[in-house]
Order: sequence, then structure tokens, then C-alpha cells
Amino acid sequence: MYKLDLKIKELLDILETYAVGVDGRTKNRKVNLCMDSREPAKGVVFWPIRGERFDAHQFVTQMERNGALMSVVNANAEGIENFKMYAPVDDTTKALLKLAKGYQKNFRVKKVAITGSNGKTTTKEMVKAVLSQKYNTHATAGNFNNHIGVPMTLFQLKHSHEAAVIEMGTSGPDEIRPLSLAVEPDVAVITNIGASHLERLKDLDGVFAEKKTIVAGLKKNGVLIVNADDPRLCKCRSNTSYKVVTFGVKRGIVKPEKLEWNEDNCATFFVERTRFTLNVPGIHNLYNALAAVAVGLQFRVPKAEIAKALANFRSTNMRMEIKNANGFKIVSDCYNANPSSTKMALQTIGNMKVARRIAVLGDMLELGAQTDSLHQEMGAMVPEMNFDMLLAIGEKAKLYVKGAKSRGMKNAHHFASVEELIDTLVEIVAEGDVVLVKGSRGMHMERVVDAMLNLKKVNA
Repeated sequence: MYKLDLKIKELLDILETYAVGVDGRTKNRKVNLCMDSREPAKGVVFWPIRGERFDAHQFVTQMERNGALMSVVNANAEGIENFKMYAPVDDTTKALLKLAKGYQKNFRVKKVAITGSNGKTTTKEMVKAVLSQKYNTHATAGNFNNHIGVPMTLFQLKHSHEAAVIEMGTSGPDEIRPLSLAVEPDVAVITNIGASHLERLKDLDGVFAEKKTIVAGLKKNGVLIVNADDPRLCKCRSNTSYKVVTFGVKRGIVKPEKLEWNEDNCATFFVERTRFTLNVPGIHNLYNALAAVAVGLQFRVPKAEIAKALANFRSTNMRMEIKNANGFKIVSDCYNANPSSTKMALQTIGNMKVARRIAVLGDMLELGAQTDSLHQEMGAMVPEMNFDMLLAIGEKAKLYVKGAKSRGMKNAHHFASVEELIDTLVEIVAEGDVVLVKGSRGMHMERVVDAMLNLKKVNA
């Protein structure tokens, strides 16, 4: 439930609708927004969502009986003639964004919107850390970045907040544009363009076209921050509506100087005279950090404070987390996987100074027609990135093995179950090894990480 600083009558005004069966006294009550019929119904405004497989409108009558003040419902909802207290809208999902847009206008906060194929969540967390050095900053929880998650983030705004960082994701065409229109960001960030959600976005040009719609809601004279090293994003140019600021390792307005890497592949660099030290590994995290630096500078956060925030930053859950196990290291990158993020993970571990590297890879999901070729391509990269062994799990993971063997890798194996993979890994892991565990969220690769962290003894 979300307690909004908004009266029911103000909600109706934002939605441009009316209420059936709701008296004037009730309309003056504050909105306690509920989207889950399992929550207590007393005193709430129930908001049912109709999905592809499930329609929460079936619980409207139940919520009324249990004390709901009103429901916001689809005007064509089945059984609407039996509802007693409701406000009709064309579509409750779209209306949720409409409410969020109207609601956020009540708060004087500077807003940053972040999208991209990879690094959205980590960049969001870095930006939050940077802005928190100067502002009371609110941010998207986890990766709740879709048409439901973005409104939920906006509904948690408080008048004490001075800045908000909102992550925006997509799985198909025209999903980011309405999110941006609802948020109305002052600054928008696109981290990169990679091979993700190709089932619906078709190709990289389709991904770029979708991500770029983040400018749809950008405020007049706002700022678009993009990765200048990305071959598509580098073509973004300033116009009369917004300014473009670039970051990158090779080129960009925000660019690292005197770049060095430690044994864990964490970067140290300078931006002008300020020294930055990261405690998260890999060039992809360097890019995430540079994006955060660019945002911080736009909000006039002193460089020394930006550097302090980034030095204290640690990886979010299951995103290139370096975990010290019993005599070896595990790099947990199990939250998601696509070709771009898998390549970056392989490169990161490949540049570490370690005794032996073991890649544990699960399927990359939602890649459309290019699924087979992309899995084989990533498999071929494993030996190229100095890995000594590949263990693969999943239906498409067989192609990892095929790709690795095509580059001469003999220690490449596919497993029918995660249990068999874990049993083998337990037998072979040794002191000084680094084990990369990577796969799409649906593969639940954290099972491998948990098993290895509980391992009491390894080979010397």
C-alpha cells in the first residue's frame, strides 16, 4: 500500500474521471493506494491491473466487502455493473502512469532518468550515492523500472526529497517513452546500446530507437547524458530542446585521465585534478562511474564529494559482486545476462591477475532469432578471455560449449542439471581460482554461488 499526499477528489481530477457511489466526505480522504488484493482492504483505493494472463478486476467486489473506499477500474471491466464504489478509466495500467505524472508535479525535486541495455541499476545506485552527498535523494528500489515500477517509485516521493533517480527499462517498443513522459526528468542518461530484448526490438537499431525515447519527457533545457564510446549514442547531438553531455573512456566530455587498474581490475583515474578510486571491477563499472560523475557535475556536486561517494560504492546484489569463498573468489553476476554484459564480465575476469579462471554460464534469455549464434559467439570468447575452464547449464548453453571448443578449449562441459554442475565444480575448484557465475535471471544461477560459498574445503 502507498500512502499518497493526495485526496481522492484530487486523484479524480488528475485522472479526469468521476466516482460512482462515493460521497463527498469520502472524496476528502487521503489516498491509500493498494494494488494487491491480499493486502488489508479497509480504507484503501484499490487499483486492479489487467494482464495477459490475469485480471485483478475479479477482486473488486471482495475488496469492497472488506472495506475499500473505492476502486479505479477499466470502464469495460467484466462485472462492472456489480461494482458499488468505483471510478472508470480507459485502462488502469495507463491511468497509473497518468496519476504518477500528476502526483510528482506536487514535489520540488530534480529528477534523473536512467536507461540502457546494461548497467542501468548499478549506474542508478552510483548516481544516488553521488547525489546523496549534497541532496536528500530518492531512487528506484531494486530494478522496479517498468510501467508499474516507475509509478511506484514516484508514489514514494516525500516533500523532504530534493532529488530522485528513476530507472527505466523496456522489453519492447514504445515502453520507455510513456515512462519518461510521466517522470519529466531534468537529466536523462543512456548507458549503452546492446543486444537485449531482441525478440521484440529486432536489432541494435531497434534497441537504440527505443532507448532514445527517454528524451520524450525531458524538460525544456534539460540534459541528455550519453556514452560517447557507443557507436550509436555518439551520434546524439544537442538541439534547441536539450543539451547533450558525453562520457567515455576513449572520448567524451567526462573522460578518465591517468587510468590504472589494480589486481582486482578496479580502476583508478583522474577527472581534471580530482583522483577517483573504484572498488568495483571491470571497464563496464568504469563507464557506470563516469556516467555518475557526469550527473553529479550537472547537479553541482563537488568533484571531491563525487569521488568520495564512488570510492565507498560497492556492487549491488548479484551484479559483479566479488565474494571471498574458502580459498578462492566467486564473481556473482547472476541478476541478468545478455551478450553485452556477458562480454564485459568475461573481459573483467580475463584481466584479473589470478591463478586460474573458471566460467560458469547459464542461458541468455529473450534474444529472439539470434539466440543460437549469440550463445556460440559468447562461448568462443571464453578461451579468448584467458579462461581455463567452462561449465555451462541450460538448453542454449550447449552452444557456449560448441563455441569454446571451436577456439580449441578442451575443458568446456555442458550439464543437464545445476546439481551435476555444482558437484563437478566442487571437485575441481582450487585455492587461488576465480569463478565467474553468469546467466539470465530466469536461470537462477545464484544457486551455484550459494553452494560454493558454503564449501568448507577446496583443493590446494
